[in-house]
Amino acid sequence: MTLKGIPKIMSPRIRNAFLYFAASLLVCIALICSSAPAFAQTTESSGEQALEAKSVSGTSPSSDQAPENQEQPSIQSVICGVTHLGKCLKDIGHDQAGIWTSPLRIQPKDAVWLVPFAAGTGVALHYDGQAQQNLGIDKSRIDASNTVSGFGSPYATLGGAAGLYFLGLGTHNEHLAETGRLGAEAVINSLLVVEALKLATNRERPNEGNGQGGFWPHGTRSYELDGSFPSGHAAESFALARVIASEYPSKPVQIAAYAFALAISASRVTARQHFPSDVLVGGTFGYLIGGYVVRHHAAGNEESTLFIAPIMEQSTGTFGLRVDIVPNEQDLTKIGKLVGRLRGAK
Repeated sequence: MTLKGIPKIMSPRIRNAFLYFAASLLVCIALICSSAPAFAQTTESSGEQALEAKSVSGTSPSSDQAPENQEQPSIQSVICGVTHLGKCLKDIGHDQAGIWTSPLRIQPKDAVWLVPFAAGTGVALHYDGQAQQNLGIDKSRIDASNTVSGFGSPYATLGGAAGLYFLGLGTHNEHLAETGRLGAEAVINSLLVVEALKLATNRERPNEGNGQGGFWPHGTRSYELDGSFPSGHAAESFALARVIASEYPSKPVQIAAYAFALAISASRVTARQHFPSDVLVGGTFGYLIGGYVVRHHAAGNEESTLFIAPIMEQSTGTFGLRVDIVPNEQDLTKIGKLVGRLRGAK
C-alpha cells in the first residue's frame, strides 16, 4: 500500500465516523429534550421540599450568624471538565479501582440478580454456535446490522456524550453538561473494562475459525487484540443509556434510551460480529458501570464530608474541637430522623 492510497481509504472512514457522531448526538438530544418538562417538575418539587425542610428545622441563619458565615471560606469540590482534565483522569482511575474490586463487595442480597445473570450467561455460551448457525448468512441483513451497530461504536457514543457536554456548556445548561460529562466517563470506563476482558479471553468472533467462538483456540500461538468477548458496542451503548435514563428519569426517555442500546446490541449478533453471550455480558457490564458513574459523580450524590479544626480560647484557657459536617441528601435525612428520635427520648 502506498501513501497515495491512504486518503482514499481513510476518507470514507472519517466521513462515516462523522455521520455516526452527528446522528448519535441528535438522538441523544431528542431523548433529553422530550423529558425537559418532567425534569422541570422534578426540580421544582425538590426546591419546594428543600424550602419546607428549612422552615421545619428552623436552621435559617440569624443576622448575628451571617457575618461569621461569610468570613468562612467556601469549600467547592473540583468537577471533571475541560478546565480540570486532571480531575477527569483521577475520577476514571478511581472508577477503575472501584469497578475491578467490586466483586470483593458482593453481598448475599446481590444473588437476586447475580444468579439469573450467571445462569443466562452459561446458557448463552452453550448455544452461541448453534444460534449463529440458525441465523445463517444474509448479506443484506448483515449490511443493515452493521449500519445500526455503528451508532454504538466508541467514537459515536463518546462523541455523542461529548457533544451533549459542550452543548450544555454553550447553552449554560448545567444539567445537560453533567449528562454529557457522566456519559463520557461511563463510556470510557466501559471501554477500558471491555478491552481488558477481550485481552484476557481472546475469543474468536462468529466469522472466525470454526464459528463456535472458542476461547484461546490455538493457545498463546495465535493472539487477537480485538476479541469477541464481551461486546464493546453493547457495553458502551448501555453505559450511555443508563446515564441518560438516570439523569432524565422519565418513562419515555428510559424506554427510548434502553431500546436504542438493545437495538445496537442485537445488531451485533445479526451482523455476525458477536455471539449472544458477548452482548449479554457486555450490555450488563455497561449498565452497571453507567450506574456506578452516576452514583459517584452526579451532582447531589457527593459523599459526605467531615471537617475537624482545633479551637482554643485564650481568655478562658479552654480548648476543643470544631466539627463541621457536610452531608449529602441521604445522610441529611438520616440525621433528621436521628434528631427526631433523640427529642422523643427526652
